[in-house]
Parts: sequence; C-alpha cells; structure tokens
Amino acid sequence: MHAGPTPQSEEERLTTLTYLPETLRCLWENLPHLLAGSLFFSMACAPTFVLTVLGLPWLALLAAAGVAAPAYTGLLAFLGDLASDRPPRTLLTGYRLHWLDSLRLAALGSAPLGLALAALPPLPPNLLSPLALFWVALLLLCCLVATVIFLYAFPLQALYPTSLGLLLQNSFLLAARYLTHTLGLLALAVLMGFAVVYASLGLLLLLPACLALFTVTNCLLVVRTELRHV
Repeated sequence: MHAGPTPQSEEERLTTLTYLPETLRCLWENLPHLLAGSLFFSMACAPTFVLTVLGLPWLALLAAAGVAAPAYTGLLAFLGDLASDRPPRTLLTGYRLHWLDSLRLAALGSAPLGLALAALPPLPPNLLSPLALFWVALLLLCCLVATVIFLYAFPLQALYPTSLGLLLQNSFLLAARYLTHTLGLLALAVLMGFAVVYASLGLLLLLPACLALFTVTNCLLVVRTELRHV
C-alpha cells in the first residue's frame, strides 16, 4: 500500500514562480490574523506618530526604535509562523524575545540617516557641485543601509535569530544576491506609500502588515534557495 503524497508546507511551496500567488493565498487565508497583527503594529506606532505631530522628531525616533521596531519584529515572527503553516506564537512573545535586538537594528538603520539629515548644510544652487554630490551620495548610502535592514535584517532576526554581526552580513549578501527581489519589495513599499497618500490614510491600518507578509515570504524563499545550494 502506497502512502499518498505528503502535503507541502507554505515554505516548501515557495519558489520564484509561485512567490506572488502563494503569498496572496497566505494573506487571504490568514486575513483575520493579519488584521490582528495590523492592529498590534498600529498601536505600537502610535507614540511615534504623536511625537512626530508634536514636533519632537528625536523623541519620535526613540519611540520608533524602542516600541515600533520590536513590534515589527514580533509581527514578522507571527507572520513567519503563519507562512510556514505552524501554530503562530503570540505577537507579544516575538516582541519580548526580540526587543533588544530590534532596538539595535533600528538604531543601526535610522541613526546614520537621522544624523546625516541633522548635519546637512544648506546646499549650493549648483546641485552638481562636489559638496552637493557628496551629501546626495551620503544620504543615498544611509537610505540603502536602512532599506537592507528593514527588508532583510529584521525578518532574518525574526525567523533565524543569530548574532548581530552575522545577521548584518547575511542581510547585505542576500540583498545584493537577490537584487530583483530587493527592488521588487522596495517598489511595493513605494506603491503602498502612494496608496496611503493619495487614496486613504486608513490604509495604514492594513498595508504595513501586508508588506511585512511579503517581506517574510521573501526571506523564507531566499534562505531556502541558499540552503539548496549548500
């Protein structure tokens, strides 16, 4: 008697060709969980939003690093369980377990850009001058670091916790090796930003969690692809 085919987990079904339909299927089947995660993350971002509105950018940055960033990691760990067909841990569990590491990652991702913007001098009218080109290149480099940390380091920390140095090394390697994935996620983030600005601010309650799910499934895909080549 032959056993029937073993059901594949979401992670095993993920390939470059099935990435989009499988992620959308996971989103639809776990919509209530996604809404719960969205509410959790929105509540964690509330202090940052309030401090920004009050004109306290540095305090808002501290709130983002100390409250919103661990919530983002907790959300990624929660969605990672759903995407891997495992019983999801609670959102607060991921928040508690990854609080310090998330704080470090947020500081590494936001501090260089924040300091560069704070030190930015008045640029000369000629934007092709050496001074202007230097500051533009510096800001782009800081944005690149923040993007890699947001799209790769945070999900890697949530799904495959390791030391900070190895985490950053793997993040930049994966971002460069899978450049089309990186650009695709970045384009998706930009499109969602336009949707929030030009359609409705209410989308902020849902779209960040949707982007987090795409980020998680991308992380599962690229890590699985790397392991196949080991």
